[in-house]
Amino acid sequence: MNTTGFVMTTSINSDNYFCSSLSNNSDNSIENFRFCFSLLAPSKAIENCSVVKSSGGYTELCHSEELILKPGEQWSFKYAYEESRHKPMNHRWSPQGCFLKKDNGDLINLEMIDLDLERISSVAPIPNFLGDKLNYESFRLVPHPYSWNPSAGVCNLCSPINVAFENLEIITSAYQSALELGNRLNLNLLSNSTNEINKKATTSLKLTFQDLSDDSAYKITITSDDVEIVSGDESGFYYALVSLMQLSQNYHQLVPCGSIFDKPRFSWRGQHLDTVRHFFSVDSLFKLLDLMSLFKLNKFHWHGVDDEAFRFKLDSYPEAATETSKRGNNLLVPPVFGSGSDATGGYYDKEDIDRIISRASANYIEVIPEFDLPGHNMALINLYPEMRDPEDKSNEVSVQGYRENTLNPAMPETIKVVESLIDDMCNLFPGEYIHLGGDEVAPGAWEKSPKVQDLMKEHDLNSAKDVASWFINKLSKRVELNNKKTASWQEAEDGNHHDDKSEKLLFSWQNLESGFDLARQGYKVVLCPAENIYFDMAQSRNYADRGANWAAVIPFESSVDWQIIPEDEPELESNIMGIQGHLWCETILKDSEMESMLCPRVIGLSESAWTSNENRRKGTDLHNLATNSFRELFDRIGWDYYIAEKFDIMSDPAKNEEVLASE
Repeated sequence: MNTTGFVMTTSINSDNYFCSSLSNNSDNSIENFRFCFSLLAPSKAIENCSVVKSSGGYTELCHSEELILKPGEQWSFKYAYEESRHKPMNHRWSPQGCFLKKDNGDLINLEMIDLDLERISSVAPIPNFLGDKLNYESFRLVPHPYSWNPSAGVCNLCSPINVAFENLEIITSAYQSALELGNRLNLNLLSNSTNEINKKATTSLKLTFQDLSDDSAYKITITSDDVEIVSGDESGFYYALVSLMQLSQNYHQLVPCGSIFDKPRFSWRGQHLDTVRHFFSVDSLFKLLDLMSLFKLNKFHWHGVDDEAFRFKLDSYPEAATETSKRGNNLLVPPVFGSGSDATGGYYDKEDIDRIISRASANYIEVIPEFDLPGHNMALINLYPEMRDPEDKSNEVSVQGYRENTLNPAMPETIKVVESLIDDMCNLFPGEYIHLGGDEVAPGAWEKSPKVQDLMKEHDLNSAKDVASWFINKLSKRVELNNKKTASWQEAEDGNHHDDKSEKLLFSWQNLESGFDLARQGYKVVLCPAENIYFDMAQSRNYADRGANWAAVIPFESSVDWQIIPEDEPELESNIMGIQGHLWCETILKDSEMESMLCPRVIGLSESAWTSNENRRKGTDLHNLATNSFRELFDRIGWDYYIAEKFDIMSDPAKNEEVLASE
């Protein structure tokens, strides 16, 4: 790519138009070129430009007329999001991954200057001192245990500590896993030396087996000289040791004496990560799994297939990963979501997947891979066009702006490829569930497909929703043949069909009430309300912040201040398997950016998923704890975290008001 001097400044006006000016600071004229960039959704030309090409949020613009941009000259033009509901709220809504492309294919580097970001970043934040360290008395453990009965005194957990336990496999395995987690997180409480007397030690730690009936339950008794842990299963011992590591860090080794009895409220305590919109290294996934384990989350929802890539390299169709995993200029997948002209991305091969599964297992986490079907499959369709009906004239467009991204369930190639990939996933992942997606099928899909019309007549289906539900149900049967269970998004049961229904675990994301409705109907549900625990949502309305806002702006308090079970319908809890946080990655450009999107909001997720309703702390209390204790813990374990007071300034300091409204 050429590296000549072209600079583009961009600002946003009161109509939510991007106002850009391209300056030619080079010594040469340029003509027959396009401005290439990505937004979070499709865009449209407004003034002095035309759209030449678009796919989802990726767009190529040219001048409305023949333009020769001479040295020292500027090209000024305006463009905007295609839909007026998309109002740019922060700087990640502005053009990303920008470059110039000549008609002969030559690429030219482009320096981008966001004038609004420069302006807002030049204003000092308003001081905001959260909480009161001296008077704050909340127990410094997240999630809060089922019961905590304090007593007088403290226990000094400075090393060395004498550790003793029975020679039972469940204890030795739990201890080894906790020891390794502590070493990785720099929470070095536990010792490699066990069942040995160190005369320099002033404190002892004893682990004893006792059946406590509830899965993952444990007791910790803390006196001034001793700590005793009691549990009846391996995960219980592990979580007790994790709690002790947290307490030791948060109380600076002087842990208050008392007794803890603890058990989880929900068996499903999940965190999802979108590795498609942004490809994460294996080390970054390891880091996430360690964070999850520290906060007693036990389900990792691995979103590995979507419009932009098929990330799992599987035996039956390895090219599904190798050919779609990179995106960039003139590749099978265009440079969406800020990836730029160069080929970027990657895939996870069997060795990578095995390593992730091994780390998750050591952390008492189940891995749930997702193959999103039948929508969200632009990359796979670009590779295997035979998965579309060639006579289909539906021309559907997804909510993300992708055209014809829906697999056709009436095509033999679709069934052949998808079932083979599902078989591979079932063989590769040892967990109980395979997630088959089922969400956001594009409006109008299959309406003009002769093949689907025939399928509908054959199976007495009346709508596209019926077809989608029939298809997911058919594939669910394939999952069951592999001795697995099916998880899916809630839309998988929106339609009606006459086949025997397979049992599915439904993930309710659209809003909280929709999850309650599914539970009332008898479905097993994981609650994932986007307005509370979609961690891709922005945490403020400040232009310098990062994140989406279609569901809500989610400050820390919103991650915990929501009603998990309706107060007047406690019986619904029997059908609520748990809750799960989500991190979609449209606004994430590098691995490390996931950290401040998750931290400290993961604390709210942890508290909600584990702690009993009676002991679950309010958002303000938990935020004080997060600020006064857990920032230091995040520093210790090497995680960045969101600092709300940095963003306590308005989006337009000159007017002292927000210029850029949310949806």
